[in-house]
Amino acid sequence: MSPPKFDVQGSPFESRDSIAAKLFDQKDKYKLFATKVWPVLVRYRQELAECYDPGEERPWIEPAVLLGVLIFQFLERVPDRQASELVKYHLAWKPALNLKIGPSGFHTATFVYFRHWLSKAAKNEVALRAVVAALQEKGFTPKRSKERLELQHVLVAVARLSALERACETLALALEELDRKLKEGGRPEFWGLLWDRYVESKLDYKSGEEGLESKIRQARADYLCLLEWLEPLGTEIREGKPVALLREVFAQQMK
Repeated sequence: MSPPKFDVQGSPFESRDSIAAKLFDQKDKYKLFATKVWPVLVRYRQELAECYDPGEERPWIEPAVLLGVLIFQFLERVPDRQASELVKYHLAWKPALNLKIGPSGFHTATFVYFRHWLSKAAKNEVALRAVVAALQEKGFTPKRSKERLELQHVLVAVARLSALERACETLALALEELDRKLKEGGRPEFWGLLWDRYVESKLDYKSGEEGLESKIRQARADYLCLLEWLEPLGTEIREGKPVALLREVFAQQMK
């Protein structure tokens, strides 16, 4: 599959009249990415384009851009929904990914499909070579370095962040719906704790691996605790849409 024409010349960071050029200095990480790493990623467009399944009726999205988003997600510990917002609104992500300033963005499912396509088409190594070549060519890592970035590790890490995001958001939706249905005094003792944890608070995804794993274990434990409490209740509450969605999300995302 041949990628369609894509304007890969002239980073917004290099245009004298652009906002990006005026706001970011030469050492800014996004400007370095746009001017040093991005051009190398673009050279792998044709190989990455082979990830797309022509049988799937999904709109074409530039694979070099999606690979850039994947790198940012990993480096900044950003799950899919936040990445979608950053692609749409972040003043530095836009020019770093060679995108025009404006409200356009990608649906969160786009990132899920891209990770799936990379693995399905066995293009993990292609993407890996693109990233490593970019970093080595520009002197960010030694060319004979023994350290090897495993793209599979990047894919798994970003997928786990996004799975936790969906699980927590679904828990919040279920709690909000149940709160409207439950009668006064009919809430369990742990209700306030879960409400504060998933409805009132915003989850910090930038904690280390140990912190992330702890949050995943906590979400699973809270989910099971809530289901156990719901078991003896009426069908309308126990089998309502929010709870059914909660079961589905945890079955798919939190195995």
